[in-house]
Amino acid sequence: MDSRISNLLGIIREEINLYRDLIEHARRKTALLVRGRTDAILESNKIDETFNIKLRILENEMARLCVDLCKAFKIPREEFTLLKLAGGVEQSAAAEIRSQTSLFKNLVEQLKSVNQRNMRLIERSIHYSRGLLDFLSNATSSYQATGLFKPIPAIQPIFSHRA
Repeated sequence: MDSRISNLLGIIREEINLYRDLIEHARRKTALLVRGRTDAILESNKIDETFNIKLRILENEMARLCVDLCKAFKIPREEFTLLKLAGGVEQSAAAEIRSQTSLFKNLVEQLKSVNQRNMRLIERSIHYSRGLLDFLSNATSSYQATGLFKPIPAIQPIFSHRA
């Protein structure tokens, strides 16, 4: 097997492992969003950034390698796909590329699903927060410009002495 194909498969395996970790992290983030712990959500966002950096590094490495493979297998760059590459390599490598590509697509779909659920939770939270802000802003007669409650003047009770 061509060493470039082996390297490509290695990168794909690393991305698959990273996506598995990312899916698990996204599921944990769902729980954080439900609980609404801002500090934990912010920490989770930092972890997201780390995943994104690792993915970007792997993608750059894969892109560089794919340029070499395009030249070696005479595939125009704009037409290059892993499945097209699989059509031009030995059978065992082709089967591995197809298998890894299928697994990778499945993981991407899983991550997309979890992220959509998280997005809906965030949108509901924003909608709820806006509702609260609207409610508070409509109660302006109770608030001063500083945001503090206006003092309510004391009401002197009036009792009838005749009763």
